Amino acid sequence: MKSIIMVGASLAIFASPAFAEWKPDGPIRLWIGYGAGGGTDVQGRTLAKEIEALRGWKVIPENKAGDDGTVMSAQLKSEAPDGQTLGFAITTTYDFAPMNSDNLAPEDFTYITTTAGSQMAVLARADSGWNTLEDLQAAANGGEQIVWANWGTQVEAGAELVARGLGISVNHLRTEGGKGALNALVSMDANVGWGGGVQKPLVEAGVLKILASAETGPVALDPEKPTLKDIGVDLNLGYQYIITAPAGMPEEIREEIASVVAEILANPESETRQFIEKQYPPAPIVTQGEALRTQILSTYDANIEMMKVFDK
Repeated sequence: MKSIIMVGASLAIFASPAFAEWKPDGPIRLWIGYGAGGGTDVQGRTLAKEIEALRGWKVIPENKAGDDGTVMSAQLKSEAPDGQTLGFAITTTYDFAPMNSDNLAPEDFTYITTTAGSQMAVLARADSGWNTLEDLQAAANGGEQIVWANWGTQVEAGAELVARGLGISVNHLRTEGGKGALNALVSMDANVGWGGGVQKPLVEAGVLKILASAETGPVALDPEKPTLKDIGVDLNLGYQYIITAPAGMPEEIREEIASVVAEILANPESETRQFIEKQYPPAPIVTQGEALRTQILSTYDANIEMMKVFDK
């Protein structure tokens, strides 16, 4: 179960100057595990700008996209845990992706802080005429080829589990990040796909439609739509955005970086907070320290159990 602290007065402790002893020795490299233009990229770059404005630290964002964040994390684990190189990705980069890697494990990283939570949903083009997963099921049973856009192994596995739950077959299309999945839908390379929150403008414009929530509860954009669990598919693909570092980072460095991020997210005027409130409502989600490490490790174990269904 994820530990959630909504930004507000409860974060004041992190925003105090008590931890303001560590300073970076030169520019901080912020490696973003996904491509340019997506929700991870925009949020990471905005946060980097605000950290620099608040503390005077030079923060240089750099995209290192590929394989659900593992291209970035494979490089990150070998860096010095001195606060000069950080990763920005989503929690599945650490609680799912290592299952498919011989070189990565959740213990390879220091988990600094989360910033926001997803709005995971099953999406279709509005012109498909589908309003529910039952409509998708009927189309598949009527002979229509279903192509599902996925940006990583976990969501592809999730799509397969949904398809099995509906008793239909789907073809999987791998895309580069969440923005790539949306592009595949809009360009008609796929007719169903996942969205983690960056779909908001296209849903509001009537281009895409939400069929179901892949979170533990309804998504803010269409709270009337059921969750996957409501329709009999016991699956939660919700995730959080997360800042990480190589394993072994000294606690005072982790705490100082975490406190800077918390201070930014607690500020109603912050561009990062405003972006999160718009794209990933209702507010930032901050989990830090041992609670965050426990969350990653426990979710990793749960994902191992989930994937056993494919061995049957």
